[in-house]
Amino acid sequence: GHAFHLELGTAEEMPARNSRLRVQLECTCTRERLAGEMLCFLHHPEEELRKNQGPSLLGTLCTGPYLDMEKTTRWFQILVKAAWVVLPQSRHSRLTVLPSSCSCKLRLTNASDSTLPIEMMFGVQQ
Repeated sequence: GHAFHLELGTAEEMPARNSRLRVQLECTCTRERLAGEMLCFLHHPEEELRKNQGPSLLGTLCTGPYLDMEKTTRWFQILVKAAWVVLPQSRHSRLTVLPSSCSCKLRLTNASDSTLPIEMMFGVQQ
């Protein structure tokens, strides 16, 4: 239900720094009829979508029509923390999410207090 369009910066600018991802809704009515579970983001009222499917990714991860790096980072950090607590390794190691606005920085500490820094960078392939 979403299309992502990479908009590059100008030639004088460093494209990686000034690029943006525009997110556009796409019709999923055909898939909706086949699957029967998911509503089309484009053709159903927002209130009905919210009631039946929870918050929209556009509202959660975007500012206007563009993917927001800080919102995406916070959302991903929340998912990582929630997933960690259900893993068997969480009984023997501690995961700490470190503050960051453009990547997911983590610190894994085992029972003997050895630490492993982890940083996950977000990017797109052209």
